[in-house]
Amino acid sequence: MSRATFRPLATSLAFSLAVSFGLLLTPGMAAGESQPAPPDPALVARGLQLFNDASLSGGGSFSCASCHFLSGHTNNKTYDGLDVVADGDPTGRSTPTLWGAGQRSVYGWEGAAPTLEESIRGIIVNRMKGAAPSKETLSALVAYVRSLPYPRNWQLDDDGSPTPATTDAVKRGFALFTSDAGCNTCHVLPNLDKPNGEDIGTGGRFKVPSLRAVALTAPYFHDVRTASLRDAVKLMWNFYAKKMNTGRVPTDAELDDLVAYVSAL
Repeated sequence: MSRATFRPLATSLAFSLAVSFGLLLTPGMAAGESQPAPPDPALVARGLQLFNDASLSGGGSFSCASCHFLSGHTNNKTYDGLDVVADGDPTGRSTPTLWGAGQRSVYGWEGAAPTLEESIRGIIVNRMKGAAPSKETLSALVAYVRSLPYPRNWQLDDDGSPTPATTDAVKRGFALFTSDAGCNTCHVLPNLDKPNGEDIGTGGRFKVPSLRAVALTAPYFHDVRTASLRDAVKLMWNFYAKKMNTGRVPTDAELDDLVAYVSAL
């Protein structure tokens, strides 16, 4: 894991991204709809500083940005505590992106944190081995993380359904996503997750992660057992077919279409 140091240039850029996107339009809401009041920009800026502050960790060496660098995305590494482990290690946990994290149903791979506040507090205390954050610190960090949007794609509406102008492959993929592949039984639109966990045969019952920005978060699953999105999609199709006893085997063309849709999220 990289050592966390405060970088003014990175901080300025990340804050600009947060203000430009996260504060102007709440993820999952279309322009013109009723929207909650945006967070205080000063509180978001304070949260960004704390996000890069290694003094929140017990040893003073790691910050939130060590794993969620710059604008809250993932470094795509697998950790056991603060130690990087090999992909596929059953003790490891993949680092999720924080883009759109304010819209999640529950938090953590075990789904143990029902709120973003509890998730951040737990990460600081249990993983970073730091002192329990003050109410002010936690409020600022929550405001910053809530300001981070997921990337938008012209091919999809805010609810995750295809726009009329999207490609045929994405339209076919969406049709499979909501029918034969059974993806939407767990990855529920518009946030593409759900609050309760699932046991898909990968070593236990884990939270269903959001698929927003999933094309940018390889490798996949809690223990990063698949390197490619196509392999992850195929694994999940086969799991659903076995669970529901459909006997349905996807063609290569169907996998291509499903990957096209999921990649657009």
